[in-house]
Amino acid sequence: MKKISLFMLVGFLALLFAACGNSNEDNGAKDDEKLEPIEAKLDVPEKGEKGQTVSFSTKVTQGDENVEDADEVKYEIWKNDHKEESEMIEGKHDKDGVYKAEKTFEEDGMYTVQVHVTARDMHTMPKTEIAIGDVEEGEHEEAGEDHHHGQHESTVSIHLMKPDSIKAGEESEMMVHVENEETALEDARVRFEIYQDGQEKHEWVDLDPGEAGKYSGSYTFPEKGSYNVQVHVTKGEEIHEHTMETVDVQ
Repeated sequence: MKKISLFMLVGFLALLFAACGNSNEDNGAKDDEKLEPIEAKLDVPEKGEKGQTVSFSTKVTQGDENVEDADEVKYEIWKNDHKEESEMIEGKHDKDGVYKAEKTFEEDGMYTVQVHVTARDMHTMPKTEIAIGDVEEGEHEEAGEDHHHGQHESTVSIHLMKPDSIKAGEESEMMVHVENEETALEDARVRFEIYQDGQEKHEWVDLDPGEAGKYSGSYTFPEKGSYNVQVHVTKGEEIHEHTMETVDVQ
């Protein structure tokens, strides 16, 4: 009887260890799945015409899965050598992980289109160029060289991530993702300059570094209204960049 009980105990323990092993393997598989990076395939025409609407699309995937629940897909567009005048356009999900947007260009020239994708706690921002209207061959080649070597056009990309809803009197957490030449920029000084139009006093907030290229901080907006949030990024003597977004506080 004792021998039977002993065999039953050994068998039970063996099954228990096997179940634990399978559970750990399952957890490992799930962890690997979570670590799979998101990918964004940006599709922009090589050419367009002034005054005509141009369509952009981006397919977002994670492994073999279409990402249909991205937190944010925004297209940043600027005329080459005029990044400080860039425009942000919200991308809208169409189907199968494809996010679309449109723009009508008012001037001929070479433009850069960069998509900012935030999904599943990850961020990526590929970019490409489009020629609008009459672009001289030399200008096209020069723009391509600048884009590749970063001699005249900034290669620093700055993306502000903020809550969907910001309320006056409540602390709001915000994050900035910075890349230089499509690589996460580390050890930079990143600050917010926050003010309202016509306001002389500007508030400055230093951000704390986190994961590679990510800087975070918080600010309590004192009252309802529209605020300018200018992000300043500096590193040594070679990098001095900034971008600005308007934030509506409820």
